[in-house]
Amino acid sequence: MGSALNSPVYIDYGEFFMNSSNVLAVPYQNVTAAFTTPVAVNSTAIDGFDWTQPYPGSRRDGHTVYLEIAQEMPLSASIVENSTTVLSSLTFGIPDSMRSGGQPLAMDPSWYICRHVFISTKPEAKAAVDGGRRCDFLSQACRADLKTSLTQDWGTAADGTMCSALGFDPIPPSCQDAFGFARQDVMAFDAAFLADAALAPVQTSQEQQPYSWRIGTGYHDPGDARAYAAAANRTYLVATVWGFSPSAKSTPVPEVSFGCLSSGSRYVPPPPSPPSSIPSDAAFGDDFSSGSAAQWTTYGGSFDASSGAFVGRKSLGGLALVNSNFSNFLFEADVTLPSTSGNAGLVFRASNPSVGADAYNGYYAGISASGVVLGRASNNWTQLGSGAADLAANTAHHVQVQALDTALAVFVDDMSTAAVRVTDGTYARGMNGVRVYGTGAAFDNICISPLAFSDDFSSGTMGKWTAVDGTYHVSSSGAAVLSASPIAKALATGVTSHDVIYGADVSIDATANGNGGFIFRVSNATAGPDSYNGYYAGIGVGYVVLGFADRQWNELKRAPAADITAGQTYRLLIRTRGDSIAVYVDDLNTPRMVVQDGRYSAGLSGLRAYMTTMSVSNVRIYHGLC
Repeated sequence: MGSALNSPVYIDYGEFFMNSSNVLAVPYQNVTAAFTTPVAVNSTAIDGFDWTQPYPGSRRDGHTVYLEIAQEMPLSASIVENSTTVLSSLTFGIPDSMRSGGQPLAMDPSWYICRHVFISTKPEAKAAVDGGRRCDFLSQACRADLKTSLTQDWGTAADGTMCSALGFDPIPPSCQDAFGFARQDVMAFDAAFLADAALAPVQTSQEQQPYSWRIGTGYHDPGDARAYAAAANRTYLVATVWGFSPSAKSTPVPEVSFGCLSSGSRYVPPPPSPPSSIPSDAAFGDDFSSGSAAQWTTYGGSFDASSGAFVGRKSLGGLALVNSNFSNFLFEADVTLPSTSGNAGLVFRASNPSVGADAYNGYYAGISASGVVLGRASNNWTQLGSGAADLAANTAHHVQVQALDTALAVFVDDMSTAAVRVTDGTYARGMNGVRVYGTGAAFDNICISPLAFSDDFSSGTMGKWTAVDGTYHVSSSGAAVLSASPIAKALATGVTSHDVIYGADVSIDATANGNGGFIFRVSNATAGPDSYNGYYAGIGVGYVVLGFADRQWNELKRAPAADITAGQTYRLLIRTRGDSIAVYVDDLNTPRMVVQDGRYSAGLSGLRAYMTTMSVSNVRIYHGLC
């Protein structure tokens, strides 16, 4: 199998666009795909001659210059990640009388033709050409000076070419008021060129060819309307010099014809279809192992997931969001900064996103080499809080945002102690995402766990719970007190979950053999110590225990815990994911135990005390996934 054919393109326009450093070789199949349905096509007729006759031949109508602007073309990740460019092409047509069987008739050896391409970005030039004035907006002096520059040194300007003006030569000063300053690119061809069946169509066919003249708009994010605007804002002046070759017997001064064309109205690409919205009661997770970022929409900057992480290139506020509408949640991600400059992090409760450093309404929790910052944006930045930290570059840092009504907290690496806590109720719900500012960053293991249930018992009652057995009251300090002799169970009313992140502050008394904690994935609960189907994780004096009930008790694991004593309050937390159950006490980074058991996959969550009096406060149950 042969290797894929590449085509050269100028990647962007600038004063020295014809420099070899601005040339990229791109797969021709990508070029043809982009031009299959061009967004703009225009053409202009130019004066021309019959080159099948000896020079200077006779005039022939039917010579044409064509301009096409393609759909955006993806660029290889080996060039730049997650980028596209919009190509414009110039192709050329000849009279039907000068072709046969799709190929041009043989050129008489006495001819040598040079095409000179100038590009203007002046709005006035585009308006004149789009308005039907063709090249008439150029003054008589400009056209006279241009003809002189393109013919006066014919055959003597440089070895190897007959062209009088060469690449990089500027347009005459008399043209610059109307056209602007521009340097030229030059294409030359003769009888030998047209005798080559692969090359001849470049100068004689409207159709795209591997070596047709093409120029891009630089590097852009997919769907960036600015790329199409850049392509549309260019006006092309093609000056064709109908000259003689060294073998010509008659050598009058070559004729010059001008063709001016632009694309007409600017093409505006349709906005990308938004990713499917995420249900507000379902967890969201993305570890980018698929290499896809299909669930994300970017606003400025450039993001790519092909490496297995979500990598944002350095920008001043590049933003990527998922189509969520969460209010209260845990939002977690691993964030890696490549250097000590800038900051990157998590955006939440966001709405009205656009391109710009702070062009959204919502909150941002970011990390930098020196610390953590939390603030809100509304087309400007308001810092709400910050914390010092020494965060190494090229190291993944686990960032977690806890949002509960007006209470916002940010944790970095240490999941037990908040780096920043603030109170702010400006934004109640919205989208979640990631952001970079003054740096690139890699994001991975993103997980958003919406709040399913919470109770701080500020009502003074157990009104959110369904008691199964035991006695209860709410203390003056705002804790639910379960008195078990021997058992007390209560279920969070109406909360059924598969995977959960379930946490609360728990204390127990010193009764021998007593323990207290959480039941989860529960069904068929009735009065009695083990009268339910589901799991239980709890603490006793000197130990942590995990097991399940199926009308009798089955212990899965017991771990010694000398730090657990009577009368002290501990943060008990469980995380389930599939058949994995992790139990944490106080240290929320390192579980006291992790057990694999898939006996029960879903059910209710609740509280259980056995042979003890248990106090519980600050209950949070999240729909889990990660």
